[in-house]
Amino acid sequence: MRIATLQLSPKLCLVEENIARADSLLFSAPPSSLHDLDILVLPELAFTGYNYPSLRSITPYLEPTLHGPSTQWALRTAARLGCLVTVGYPEIASPSPPSPETLRPTMIDLGPRREEYYTLTAYNAVVTVNPSGEVVAHYRKSNLYYTDEVWAQEGPDGFGMHDVVFDGNLNPSSSHMAAKHRAVRYGQGTARTIRTTFAICMDLNPHHFLPPGTSSRTSLPAHVLSTKSRILILSTAWLTHLPASALAEDPERPDMDTLSYWFEMLMPLINHDEDITCIFANRCGEEPGRVVPDVVGGDGEKSGGEGVRYAGSSWVGLVGRGRVRVGRVMGRAEEGVQSVDTEMLGKGGGWQVEMMERV
Repeated sequence: MRIATLQLSPKLCLVEENIARADSLLFSAPPSSLHDLDILVLPELAFTGYNYPSLRSITPYLEPTLHGPSTQWALRTAARLGCLVTVGYPEIASPSPPSPETLRPTMIDLGPRREEYYTLTAYNAVVTVNPSGEVVAHYRKSNLYYTDEVWAQEGPDGFGMHDVVFDGNLNPSSSHMAAKHRAVRYGQGTARTIRTTFAICMDLNPHHFLPPGTSSRTSLPAHVLSTKSRILILSTAWLTHLPASALAEDPERPDMDTLSYWFEMLMPLINHDEDITCIFANRCGEEPGRVVPDVVGGDGEKSGGEGVRYAGSSWVGLVGRGRVRVGRVMGRAEEGVQSVDTEMLGKGGGWQVEMMERV
């Protein structure tokens, strides 16, 4: 399989600008990185930004289920590249976002502060589409991070598992007619149906960070193994503890602490006796404390205090048999596209990390 991730630094609230940036990164990528792709994966909340302080602040950017700017971009890009496209977006589970007049605020006690919440049903979601314009998977985040909890509900269906049809017989081209031809041909080549688990960021962690053995929920690695999934796709907006100066000084260096943590959480898959393809698509950049628009009027509200920084370090690899084989890891503050041929990894390409199970 040929798999690509698009790592970018979306700006909070600037959806059109972030979409334009994603297009620019794709058009400027080396043609070889987009050749014969099976799937392109983008981060969590790829075009809206992540660090919203409340439901009120993110409401203008919630997208109707499968009909918002993120899904439309994915459909256009899938048709152009001739591959599946996965992108994260903030979903409102109703036909369209409500107007300020229809919002009915209620108050709940959050200890030292009180926050307005609105009677909306919103999810942190990820959608996957194919070149024929079909939605092949839609997943809502199950384990919410505290930043999600102020606006999103937990996905009601648990972790996402789908039998996904991949067709690697399509060659990308910038030609509109060629793209149209590929869309018609999709599914008529050498198709493979592969059981795939979709997850988002905090899903990799225990629910509410509960200690091992204290939660009734199945962990993400256990779900992958119990469903016999062959691919794990994690779209994420994973934070880093690195200072801004370290990100700026060496942007192409991966965040090794984050990589080590990811590998530790994947240990049940690493110790499995078969290889599982893992796709981790993270964002990079920083979202500083700033004023975000207030849908019900006023001057806005502060987001994130001094701000948050993201770890980048997106990667694609084969995990199993006591090792991790990775083609390349993106830098911690690097924007761009990387693609990996997993068949080459299976033949010894890329770099390899031998892992030992902790006792």
